[in-house]
Amino acid sequence: MSVVEDTITTSVDSLINLLNEVNKIELEEAAKKLKIPVSTVQSWVDFLVEEKIIGLEYKFTTPFIYLNKPKKEKKAEAETEEISIDNFKEEFHRKASEKQIPTHQAHDLWKNHLLQRVEKKREFLFREARKRGFFNPEELWIEYKNKLMTM
Repeated sequence: MSVVEDTITTSVDSLINLLNEVNKIELEEAAKKLKIPVSTVQSWVDFLVEEKIIGLEYKFTTPFIYLNKPKKEKKAEAETEEISIDNFKEEFHRKASEKQIPTHQAHDLWKNHLLQRVEKKREFLFREARKRGFFNPEELWIEYKNKLMTM
């Protein structure tokens, strides 16, 4: 038994496919290649630009269209940077040092900051603990908070 996957494509898909093949193209040239009236392509472009799917730029008075491609640089940067409570703590203490806050005071400020942030998560932890059948979420909460505060 073979499975045949049918894909329905539209004329707008043909415009997107064309933009995948070329870097940039004049709007009129795209209409010619697709054998579609310029006014129709212009209305598609207006919508697709608004949705940030394609871009539009002018050279003198000639409109050029191009496909907006996702930016991979920022994503790769975020993936390489490890996110941990220790990183946040270091950053907090670095900023405190820059503002010439004494170390012992920065330590107290960090604990207060952490307590405020953690308290905002309390209801979430209780709700999730109940969903998972834990009978005493209060004990879990105390253990979590104690471990976090000793970091």
